[in-house]
Amino acid sequence: MEDLFGDELFTGRPPKPGKSSMTKEDVSRLSDEELAALAEIISEESERRERESARFAKGLKARAMKRDPRCPECAAKLWRDGKRKDGVQTYVCPKCGKKSCDASGTSLASSKMTMQTIEKTITLIMLDCPNWVVSWILGIDQKTAQFWRDRCLDASQKWSAESTLSNHVWIDEMRFAPTRARGLVDGVWSTYAGKIAKDAYLEVAFDCSGSGFCRLYAEKLGMPTRDMVAEALGGRIAKGSKLTHDGALAHNLLVKKLGLDDDWCKFVPGDKEYESKMKLMSNCCSYLRHSFESHGGIKFAKLEAYANFFLYRWSHVRKYGLKDAISFMVSRVCGTPKSHTFAESFKKTSKWS
Repeated sequence: MEDLFGDELFTGRPPKPGKSSMTKEDVSRLSDEELAALAEIISEESERRERESARFAKGLKARAMKRDPRCPECAAKLWRDGKRKDGVQTYVCPKCGKKSCDASGTSLASSKMTMQTIEKTITLIMLDCPNWVVSWILGIDQKTAQFWRDRCLDASQKWSAESTLSNHVWIDEMRFAPTRARGLVDGVWSTYAGKIAKDAYLEVAFDCSGSGFCRLYAEKLGMPTRDMVAEALGGRIAKGSKLTHDGALAHNLLVKKLGLDDDWCKFVPGDKEYESKMKLMSNCCSYLRHSFESHGGIKFAKLEAYANFFLYRWSHVRKYGLKDAISFMVSRVCGTPKSHTFAESFKKTSKWS
C-alpha cells in the first residue's frame, strides 16, 4: 500500500512533482484491509477539515452578530493580533493583556458543533421540541440540547433588557400558582406544610412596534403593589406614551409618574369595550400560558427567562413570520454571552445569573 500511494497520503505531505493521482482502477486493486485503512484516513481528514471550517464559520458569525465587541474581561477596546492557523481572527487587550478570538465571550465559544447543527438545534427549540426530540433527530446529547436551550433563554433575556417601550403600550399581570402547592384547600392554595401559599405574579408589557419584556416579582410573592409596578416599569416606558391596561389600582402610580395617556378599561365578562382594547394582551397572555403548560416542571429561577423566550417568539412570529423569527434567534444566540453556568443547570439549587 505504501508503494501504491506513497507516504504523502498518510503523512499529509504534498505529492511529489509528476506523481499521478489515484484512479478507479488503482482503488479496485486494493485489498479489503487496504481499502478500510484508506477509508479511515479519509474520514479522519474530512472530519479535521470540517472542524477547521466550522471554527472559521462560527468566528465570522460571532464577529458579525456580537453585541459587545470589547474585551470580555475589562470591556476595553481590543487590538488585532493576527490570525490562527484556521483563519480565525485573534485579538489582544491593551489594558489587561488577555487574548481572545471572534467567538470569545459568546455562546459559540468552545463549541464543537458545526454552525449547521447549531442552526438546526435552535430551529427545533423554536418549534417547541423537547430535548429528547432534538437529541433523537440530530444525534446529540440531551444535555447539549438543554445547553442550547439555555443559550436561547440568554438571548431572550438580553432582548428583553434592551427593550424600551413607547407610543402605544399594553401591560397586565399574569398569576402563577405555587409550584409546590398541595392544591386548593377551602378556596386558597396551600403548601405541603399546610401554610397558605401566595401566587407568583409576572408583569407582561409590550408596545405596538414589537418590543416587550416580562418581569417576575420574585422578591415578594402575592399581588404586586403600586410601588413594585412603578419600579419594574418606570425606566422601561417612554414618558407620554399611551398605556392600555385593565384599570388595576397598582397601575395608578406608574401612570402619574410618567405622565402616560391613561387608556384603561375594567374587566367585565362580555364587555365589548374591554375585549376590543385588551384583545392583543389577552391573546399574548393566552399564548404565554399555553406555552408554559407545554413546559411543565420549569424551575422558579427560570420562569422569567422562559416568559421572555415565549414573548420573543410570539412578538417576532407576529411581526416577521416563523422563518425570520428563527433566523433572528440564531443571530442573537451567536452574538450573546452565555450567562448561565451549564454545570449547575440540572441542580435544584441552580440560579439564573
